[in-house]
Amino acid sequence: MRRGRQPVWAAALCVSGALAVLAPAGAEPELMYRLEAGDRLLYERRATTRPLDGGPPTAEIDDQIELWCVQRREKEAFMLVALTRTTAGRAEPARAAVLYIDEGGRRRLPAEVMTRLDPVEPALDLLPVLPVGAQTAEAWTTTPDVYQRAWRCMSRGPDAGQQGGTRVDFVVEDPLGVGDALGEVRTGTYWFDARAGVVTRLESEQQDLLNRTWTHVSAVLRERTRQTPEWAARRTEEGGRFLRALGNEDRFVQELTARGDQLPRILERLDQLWSAFKSDIDVRTVSPFWTLADAHRQELRAAAEVLEARAALALRWLNRRAVPWTLQDAAGQTVTCEAARRGVVVECFWSGDSAAALRVLEPMRKLQAELSTSAVRVLGYNLDADLVRARQVIRQCGGGLTQFLGGALVEVETLPELPVVRVLDSKGVIRGVWVGWQPAYTTARDLALELARPRP
Repeated sequence: MRRGRQPVWAAALCVSGALAVLAPAGAEPELMYRLEAGDRLLYERRATTRPLDGGPPTAEIDDQIELWCVQRREKEAFMLVALTRTTAGRAEPARAAVLYIDEGGRRRLPAEVMTRLDPVEPALDLLPVLPVGAQTAEAWTTTPDVYQRAWRCMSRGPDAGQQGGTRVDFVVEDPLGVGDALGEVRTGTYWFDARAGVVTRLESEQQDLLNRTWTHVSAVLRERTRQTPEWAARRTEEGGRFLRALGNEDRFVQELTARGDQLPRILERLDQLWSAFKSDIDVRTVSPFWTLADAHRQELRAAAEVLEARAALALRWLNRRAVPWTLQDAAGQTVTCEAARRGVVVECFWSGDSAAALRVLEPMRKLQAELSTSAVRVLGYNLDADLVRARQVIRQCGGGLTQFLGGALVEVETLPELPVVRVLDSKGVIRGVWVGWQPAYTTARDLALELARPRP
């Protein structure tokens, strides 16, 4: 794995050398994170993908991962997680998230972060959940993540080959069936330095049975340094502003699906948002948030076509009648839209092609439960062209919802990305649109309930 590539802010930091928190001699300390304000952990990660039947690598990815503890309150740490990726020699803009973890690694995720976790997931692997509460230190199952996945862990004890670090083997379990639908099987091992309170190494393998590939991942802790309490306090304040900027960005992006004709103005406001965030950072303190603001502006500019497609969808759909259809349901029965769309309806368009498009089904089940006392219906449309595949993923992931085989809709409904959720009033007119996965569709629920409320 290559070394030496470091972000701008890391190169200028004044570091205090490797730090370690030591337990009393002769005692085997419990597994817990021992992070203090100002700590910075630098990892190097490589992912190599090969065909399942052998052969040379088809893809190699190098990541540099930085985990910053910017604040420590009692047993909880406020963390900045940053990942810089290089693929085929091309560096991508850094991706980042802020979150809270306790001493056992249990996460508390701000709402603004939940929809942005995918790009930084490799970094989160280096903050695994440890045994907590009544769980034994020999075997435990982690608390579910935001996608309801859990790691089933087995401790193998100190490993002399890794400087005595505790070896933990794990298997990723996905009770929602998303991993099964995508043909993904993931296992791995990490080593935890109980005295220093950090992961020092991670090795994992993921099989992709649909694409007939397997990916080997190796991540190694290269450096642990610490900044001053004053430096950390400034980063804590910036972390709060970072979250507020993400929240404002979400509001601007959602505005695209309400006012698609305002695309140029909204894109300009998005750029100004991060320009203003960056200008408020004291450059003399060498803040990682300064570089991340620039990276985020690059990311938004690169996503301009995607945002333009969302705006076009809003202009085509909003305040217009939904296209009529006759489709088969999951049982193979032919159903007309007049029979299915009775009253106010929440519709969800999804497929079995991506994790995001499959993960929407659990929030839809929760939404249906929240609407159970109302007259609002929730309908799902699987857009896979292969009917065998469509029925398979409905069985694996789509239970508990009214589902239709909607592959034919692709010919008349051009969707920029999946999933897409929309709300129709009792006359079949589209009144709200949401593009992309969300952990909860609260605004869609509220709109549906308002539309279903009896009028005087």
